[in-house]
Amino acid sequence: MTYFGVCYGPYREAGWQPPDTGPTEASVDADMKAIAALGFTHVRTYGVAGGNQWNVDKATKYNLRLGLGIEIGQSTTIVRAKALITQALQQGQQAASKYRRPSLSLDLVVGNEVDFNGVQPGLIIDAMKFATTEKRRYPAVAGATVTCCLTGTALQPSASQWTPVVSACDRVVYLTVYPWYAFKAGSSAQPGNIDPNMQWSWANGMQQAANLGKKVVIAEIGWPSDGAAQWLTTVPNEQLNYATTKTWCRGNNFLNRAFDAYWFEMFNEPWKTSEGAWGPHWGLCTSGASPQPKWSWS
Repeated sequence: MTYFGVCYGPYREAGWQPPDTGPTEASVDADMKAIAALGFTHVRTYGVAGGNQWNVDKATKYNLRLGLGIEIGQSTTIVRAKALITQALQQGQQAASKYRRPSLSLDLVVGNEVDFNGVQPGLIIDAMKFATTEKRRYPAVAGATVTCCLTGTALQPSASQWTPVVSACDRVVYLTVYPWYAFKAGSSAQPGNIDPNMQWSWANGMQQAANLGKKVVIAEIGWPSDGAAQWLTTVPNEQLNYATTKTWCRGNNFLNRAFDAYWFEMFNEPWKTSEGAWGPHWGLCTSGASPQPKWSWS
């Protein structure tokens, strides 16, 4: 069954930032409640420690299925990666017991855009192998899909070092795909028609993953609402692109194929300034103590 979920980071107030400044159990509870209230059934997260430590519990509380991210960076050792994977599995087992779920349906996503962040492919393969073995110790999450997240062009080179990583993923691979970033590459994008950009993305990475026998999950796709006026960053354009993207992912596209996908993201996060002025403006909802949807959902 095809789903259109939403990405979630808990750092939605000014001054909140990773790894653990700001979010509380109560704020994450309110966030997951809001995600479910907008009709989402799937949420993608990015960590299990620091401000992300309550994600599994609160997503389970509100019946949200998880693309559960394990935070892996350039300096992460295999020892640390294994500890985080174990923590994720324990959180899943505890949430299932607390909310009386016989099992949790989730993807265990080892790392985010690992090809872009200087992570070694061997580390990801070793971490995924550990997760595949370790999950058997936790009955409620033993059926978790073990995968990782790469950029949409990770397999663009014909002899990509990431091909073995995609091959090692369990059934699905998460790929981030952003039509909007065509602007930054010197091309163009239209909020109401992403098909030309997605044709390029298919030919330059997505298709290669599919040819390895993996189902492509679009791990992130979105359109910022501010920060680059020359690149059409307005709330009306974000709204238009959100509707367009949902329609495209449901199969109204050049492939006549539906894709599972996660919109990036649920809330504006003020701390995300390093990527550019548009960084804090990807959310469906505003930032702050009482975030509001940017447009009417009625």
